[in-house]
Amino acid sequence: MLLSLCSLLLAPTRLLLALWRLVARLGVTVAAVAAGVAYGLWGLWVLLRRGPRGTFWWRVRDRPPPGLADGTFGEHRYLHLKDSGLRLHYVTRGPPTAPLMLLLHGFPQNWFCWRHLLQEFGTTYRVAALDLRGYGASEKPPEKDSYRLEVLLDDVRQVIEALGTPDGQGEVTSATGATAAAPKCILVGHDWGGLLAWEFAASHPTMVEKLVVMGAPHRAVVAGFAACHPSQLLRSSYVFLFQLPWLPELLLSLADFELLKTILTGPWTGIENPARRLSAQEVDAYLYSLSQPGALTPPIHYYRNLFRDTPIPREPPPLPTLLLWGTHDAFLDPRLAPCLHRCLRPSARLCLLPGASHWLPEDQPRPLARLMADFLGADDHHP
Repeated sequence: MLLSLCSLLLAPTRLLLALWRLVARLGVTVAAVAAGVAYGLWGLWVLLRRGPRGTFWWRVRDRPPPGLADGTFGEHRYLHLKDSGLRLHYVTRGPPTAPLMLLLHGFPQNWFCWRHLLQEFGTTYRVAALDLRGYGASEKPPEKDSYRLEVLLDDVRQVIEALGTPDGQGEVTSATGATAAAPKCILVGHDWGGLLAWEFAASHPTMVEKLVVMGAPHRAVVAGFAACHPSQLLRSSYVFLFQLPWLPELLLSLADFELLKTILTGPWTGIENPARRLSAQEVDAYLYSLSQPGALTPPIHYYRNLFRDTPIPREPPPLPTLLLWGTHDAFLDPRLAPCLHRCLRPSARLCLLPGASHWLPEDQPRPLARLMADFLGADDHHP
């Protein structure tokens, strides 16, 4: 009787939640169709401008550009994850006994975006720049479900368990009952890597010593911000485009990946220092893997899983946090950064880099390294 009464009382709430999910999915569908039409018109303009031969053509890069696969920026290694057996590629630099700094890149990049920070911090830390699954030289499972958020976060956990610096303060117990020092790292993420860093630090705070996030929203904040600032929906239009099947892959590859080149080297990059705008050779460091057959789909699957019913952590990470943002970010409204900062612990730091674009690790690596070194050297404590 009591259970029936409780179910009856909860029925209106369940109905409202179901309606909310239905409205949200309908909204995403409408936005995806609108984005598909808009970007489709762009593709039509490319076709009229370049003709069929110049539009439906792209070059598969058969040789990696200098610096991508050699040892210029660090040692190339592979890690087999224990649970899934997936092979991930990473580039490491620094003393093997130094504290681990794990770098997580975003879309459409790979470990190469961290080349400057590998050099900046490679004398003090054991820096590891990871190719996330589906990117670069890491394995690329074809299934959409292989890129669910919880799967990606579990990859980060296993990487830290394999490479992390023993804490000496906490202990973990293995399946055999043995205890060992809990592995930790300094976790640094940009774009999609930043989103993963936000959520991993909130759910596994004992495995992260300090957190650095660059140009990456938190799922608990960005939806409410976009509702109050519709311009963010326009900045994020590509997110809705990526919900569609096959069309994003086609549009991104048109005219030898013209859209990806524009994203990485458009007028919103190198504003303070045009010399920092990516060269054609640096762009090819990303297009080398993305141009291979089928290689565009795995990174887009990240976005196709973004609106699933994955629980959103509401509590901010309890550890020392540095939030870095470019004032000229073309994809994420700079006003989003203070909103994120207000949701963090009082000890968290926010630094806005004047004139910097979304591509912080490459746009202004020296100022970025100075801000990070100051934060990492500070005697921060948990609030």
